[in-house]
Amino acid sequence: MGVKKNAMSEEDSAIVEMKQQAEKVLSVRFGSAVRFDGGEDLGGSDRSYTYRYVVIDGPDEVPASAVVKKVRPWSDGKVYDPDVAENPAIGLLNDWAGLEFLNEVSEGISSTPQCYGGDREAGLFVMQDMGSPRRLDHILLGDDEEEAEQALIQLAISLGRMHASSIGKQALFKERREVLGPTKPYSLSWLRVRTRELEEMLDIGIGPEVNEQIDDCIAALETPGPFTAYVHDDPCPDKGLWMDGQIKLLNFESGAYRHALIDGTYGRILFPSCWCVNQIPGHIPLRMEDEYRNELVAGCPEAGDDARYRQAVAFACAKGAIGSWWPGQMERDNEWGIATYRQRVLLRYYLFARMTEEYGQLEALGRWVDLAGVKLREAWGEVEDMPYYPAFREGA
Repeated sequence: MGVKKNAMSEEDSAIVEMKQQAEKVLSVRFGSAVRFDGGEDLGGSDRSYTYRYVVIDGPDEVPASAVVKKVRPWSDGKVYDPDVAENPAIGLLNDWAGLEFLNEVSEGISSTPQCYGGDREAGLFVMQDMGSPRRLDHILLGDDEEEAEQALIQLAISLGRMHASSIGKQALFKERREVLGPTKPYSLSWLRVRTRELEEMLDIGIGPEVNEQIDDCIAALETPGPFTAYVHDDPCPDKGLWMDGQIKLLNFESGAYRHALIDGTYGRILFPSCWCVNQIPGHIPLRMEDEYRNELVAGCPEAGDDARYRQAVAFACAKGAIGSWWPGQMERDNEWGIATYRQRVLLRYYLFARMTEEYGQLEALGRWVDLAGVKLREAWGEVEDMPYYPAFREGA
């Protein structure tokens, strides 16, 4: 009696299919059959697989290797459907559309991998293999202060160039994205909710002027006018590859047309969506912002107006700072990556309040956030100051 073999798991089956589907994508792209090796798992996420494949057979034009991203099977039994906006795979489709769009508008100087195409029904796309360079987070966690500063500045330059090249081309991106399926509506009404919750928790009133400035933030960020650009929306250190003295950007799962300064202030307000957050010496975010602005103004002349630009910085920083807090932090503090949640809140509140003083923008909101920070510190007791990134600790 023969031994019954175990059936292939759903995950194993998905990985086998991924290779076959990706081979078809490249075969269509380059006009002849392409075959891969067994592949290398690059880690991916809980939402998608990411594999590197070496090409073992194909036309001369095909690259030597490629990276493939494919939606994972969902543990809750939901089935991937590109026509439904409320599903975890929407980020993968955003990423695919963003890469195609940026390849098209960058005029040969794209700060992103090239996209070779994909399979919408399979939830998969194929992109250029960038090799195995160090990421920006690896540099910040290292010990080379000069290299870390230069890499942060290059991140700002890459973002500025990307934004400048995308301004005025929203219709093209919309066309690329809508072909792949629906997207979620964008709203920042949660900013109002978050400040109300904080007001009630700490018993600090929000006066008419603060209310008005919160409304101004929401309106400006939802309707950016000349600052409307394609943004990464999550340009954290682990999304940047350090290559030949430049930063190449990855993972556009949140990419969309938004206010450019949402990306442009990420260093100043300490990477609001990232696990890898420590302090940066104060002169570096200012250098990042200067270099970023120099690039942005090529596509957005309004960024050359000091008062208007500073106002835009304040609006974007308000989102990053206020979004750091939520009610659960009143009961507990948890570590996320290399800092705690409370450390993030207190430092971002402080940075935002000082910036509003310096820039003369959103000053009432800045004073209110500053007071909230004082009240939170009193409620939480001792919270250690957030350390500097390891690369900057010797000189801090």
